[in-house]
Amino acid sequence: MSLFKELQSINPHTGKPLSEEDIKNIYIKAIGLKGYQMNLIDIQTKEVWFEAKEGFKTSTYKMFTQLLHYVQQALNTGSHIPPFLCVIDARKAAIMRTKDALPLLEKKTGNKKIKWGKRASDVTQEALDVVSAYIGTFIVSFNLEHHENEFLETIKKAIEEGDIIRTQI
Repeated sequence: MSLFKELQSINPHTGKPLSEEDIKNIYIKAIGLKGYQMNLIDIQTKEVWFEAKEGFKTSTYKMFTQLLHYVQQALNTGSHIPPFLCVIDARKAAIMRTKDALPLLEKKTGNKKIKWGKRASDVTQEALDVVSAYIGTFIVSFNLEHHENEFLETIKKAIEEGDIIRTQI
């Protein structure tokens, strides 16, 4: 079964749409992730951090804003940050190089830093606006219904080769 079709299925145990946990597990299997953790950051490997959502109604920009909240925390504490960030849901996926977001996280907007909110799930509208305006040219987005193979190839190559190789769509 294709990634997209599997993401559109119903949970056989509950008879309801797939949960965020179901979505994460489907992607882990499709990408073939090894050595991952699932905790505050939905899926975390040394190469890539994923923000996952059930359904498809959360914007790519909001998911990246939530993920960048964690990157900001890691920068503040000197913790490891991966070279790639990826957002996923039942219909779309997007990837970007972490280094492309670092100038935003390190600079001050006006005379103040970005006001993130207390938790990644509570990012402020200000943070969403600032991040959205900044990252638009850096993200590579995929509509999985039409480009799941390109997404899978791109994410696997990014993990293996350390760069995003844009596949012609």
